[in-house]
Amino acid sequence: MIAPRRRSAAALLLWAAACGGGAAPAGSVRYLLHEADGSRMVVIPAGEFTMGTAEAHPDLPPQPPGAEPLRPTDVLLARAEPGWRHADERPQRRLRLPAFAIDEHEVTNAQYRRFLDDVQRGGDEAFRHPDQPPGKDHTPRHWRPYNPLLQHAGYRQLVPFDEHTFTADDKPVVGVDWYDAYAYAKWARKRLPTEAEWEYAARGSDGRRWPWGNEWQWGLCNIGGEKKGLDVPARGRERDGYVYAAPPGTYPAGNSPFGVCDMAGNVAEWVADWYRADWYQVAGDAVHGPPAGTKRVVRGGSSQRDASSVRCASRGCREPGFRSFTLGFRCAKDL
Repeated sequence: MIAPRRRSAAALLLWAAACGGGAAPAGSVRYLLHEADGSRMVVIPAGEFTMGTAEAHPDLPPQPPGAEPLRPTDVLLARAEPGWRHADERPQRRLRLPAFAIDEHEVTNAQYRRFLDDVQRGGDEAFRHPDQPPGKDHTPRHWRPYNPLLQHAGYRQLVPFDEHTFTADDKPVVGVDWYDAYAYAKWARKRLPTEAEWEYAARGSDGRRWPWGNEWQWGLCNIGGEKKGLDVPARGRERDGYVYAAPPGTYPAGNSPFGVCDMAGNVAEWVADWYRADWYQVAGDAVHGPPAGTKRVVRGGSSQRDASSVRCASRGCREPGFRSFTLGFRCAKDL
């Protein structure tokens, strides 16, 4: 197995002008080069931020449906209400975090290949999570044929992707589950960010809705665009240019106030914490998630979501073994 280089080589700090959707602290972005996986990380300074949201859907009635039988017209409202009220994002909390570093970009296929090569040579005993299922293979789902129909030339012409869509070196790795992300992060001598760290890096200290600010603008991130309900391969119908994930850093004007890329859309991202829908109601000033659960938190939305679903405060969750072409990750580390 290839040994990572010395920490001193990985700890080179650089200063660069802030890019994208807002001025970084002191007018600059502080980068850290992490040579273990060839990543560039953004140093997030210690500070306070507002986690969660106070917003609710404007079309909801003032009171939720009661215990009485629902009229047919109320059924869909009752089902949709928790999402419309952003119930798992409430109430807002003011938290203070110590300084940390987070990957500027989502982990790419090229980076993940280095990890997978090491695992295939020497195994994953040093990197696996204790709860990882036995016999697990860390190969991303979409690096191997997964739909027999795609082998048929006539069918292949009808789909809006090809064998390179999810495997190109410069694309974010997708089709990885939480255990894959955990093992990669440990291999790279990093870790997955906590949910609080992820949100702070995305929205900064001023509580903005999206990484660039409070007003939605097309073209600042990679989301669903106009393709829904239309012929997906039709030219000119995808406002942000990509049906699936774009190379990390494609939308610099949508960077977070710290200079972190693609915190809205592109691919959703695993984080370290367990998910609990009412956690904000009971967590107080805790900066970590609940001690146990059945699902892990997913943040950031993806190229298939809408604008509301890629807000900085928006939360998702999946079982740790879940894999999807919309789901990847980035890493963090202590300073």
